[in-house]
Amino acid sequence: MKCNAFLTLTGLETIVVGVFLLIQRNILLDDHNNKVMHFVHQMGNAEWAALLIAVGALALVIGILDVNKYAAQTVILIVLGGLWLAYAFSFTFSDFYFGNPLHLGDLLAWFVFLQITFEAYFGEAR
Repeated sequence: MKCNAFLTLTGLETIVVGVFLLIQRNILLDDHNNKVMHFVHQMGNAEWAALLIAVGALALVIGILDVNKYAAQTVILIVLGGLWLAYAFSFTFSDFYFGNPLHLGDLLAWFVFLQITFEAYFGEAR
């Protein structure tokens, strides 16, 4: 049985981050006076964490089963890329706004986004 290792691992990674955000509710801080930061804070809610888990599970299944029907691999890479870009911006904006230095999580989120971008452009799903 052939599988897409990149999608499988990225799906698993997305699930783990979603579970982590479900457990750790204080990762993204809130400022009710700033609408952008209030929106960024919402990215840490249970609904967004559940979305990460669901998209990660779908990517995991598509990767394990190597589904190519209806361009599933390309579509899930686009969805994963959008989610990881949103979280990379959210983590970075939160740190800059509240005067914190960049954390390792910020850098890792940006690199996961870059990996997804390179896979979408140069990978097997293309």
